[in-house]
Amino acid sequence: MADEKGKAGGVAFDVIIKPASSENPPQLHHGSPTKEHALSQEDIDRKLKEAEERRLSAEASKLQSVNKEKERLQEAKQKVQELEEEFTREAAKNLAEKMEASEEKRRAQELAKQERLKEHERHAEEVRKKKQSMTEDGISETN
Repeated sequence: MADEKGKAGGVAFDVIIKPASSENPPQLHHGSPTKEHALSQEDIDRKLKEAEERRLSAEASKLQSVNKEKERLQEAKQKVQELEEEFTREAAKNLAEKMEASEEKRRAQELAKQERLKEHERHAEEVRKKKQSMTEDGISETN
């Protein structure tokens, strides 16, 4: 065993062997000390009543926490619904603005096209008049 003590990383134990002593063995305590007195009916009733009150109190506490959780979930649900409604209103507003802008742009394009057509018609009329006057001038010169 002396060899193992010198090794690195090893663990050494010194064991001392001693005869068992029979003087006062250790006493084991299992829960409350043993008392030998009888409980009266009043004590039993009182303890039962206290246990019932603790049970009711724990039940009420659980019920209260469940109600608080339900209320918190309801508030969160309501907030989500309000956010969705706000988003829907905003989206509808944006869509209406885009539709209005698109309609105005379409009307402006239509008016511009009509203006170009009128300008083309005026120009065509001028060309016809010039051609007619040239032909009339050409006819009068040849006569």
